[in-house]
Amino acid sequence: MRVSVRARALVTVAAAASLLAVPLATPATAVLTQPGKCTKLATKTVGTKITATVSSCTPLPATGGKGTGTFTTTGAPSGTLNITIKWALSKGTTKANIKFANTATKGKCPAGTTARTKITGKVTGGTGVAFKTFKVGQPVTAFVCQRPSGITLEPGTALKF
Repeated sequence: MRVSVRARALVTVAAAASLLAVPLATPATAVLTQPGKCTKLATKTVGTKITATVSSCTPLPATGGKGTGTFTTTGAPSGTLNITIKWALSKGTTKANIKFANTATKGKCPAGTTARTKITGKVTGGTGVAFKTFKVGQPVTAFVCQRPSGITLEPGTALKF
């Protein structure tokens, strides 16, 4: 089964978003920060399975610098995904629920981009040192570019969590 580039981008972003976590006891009126970010995203798709690798991630003590996650794509241009990212150096995991939808414009995506996808969501859990930094409820945001060669972050942007 062939998976559209859009679907792959959405799943990749979802995976990257799972790297985030938000505080459990944050007051409803508090502004939640995004203490983490990754500036590189690479994907590999085999059938409906997408393996996403995020790198150049900070803070290093919580992420180990990079993380990976494998997700199943539906091929839909919009929807929601529950994602989990496993951080390098045994730093733990970050789980998130993300929403993805293609945008009307291609933004800063390079030539050959078939779709630009906006990712939003929230950290829902995690383990280890990562979960002490990325708390439940923290926002997850990103813009990704879907191309025949894979899904990448939009140039000049980062996956924030």
